[in-house]
Amino acid sequence: MLSLNQRGKTVFLTVSNHTVSPIEQQSLSHVFDRFYRTDESRNSQTGGHGIGLSIAKSIVTAHGGKIQAQSKDGGTFTITAALPI
Repeated sequence: MLSLNQRGKTVFLTVSNHTVSPIEQQSLSHVFDRFYRTDESRNSQTGGHGIGLSIAKSIVTAHGGKIQAQSKDGGTFTITAALPI
């Protein structure tokens, strides 16, 4: 799911998807760290680089915004970026 909403002078971009394996709540504080993977079995041999969310955080921060990760049920992963207009 992808949504874009405006509230006042802030735009909220939300991206949400279902995960193959559950995301633990303690992992959410690390998902924006470079090369962090919630699935420890994933590595450069199995695909992915683990830098996408850290790049997203850098871009959002450079534009004066904030970004957060949520997983209410462990099976849905949601990223919300709030950017000033």
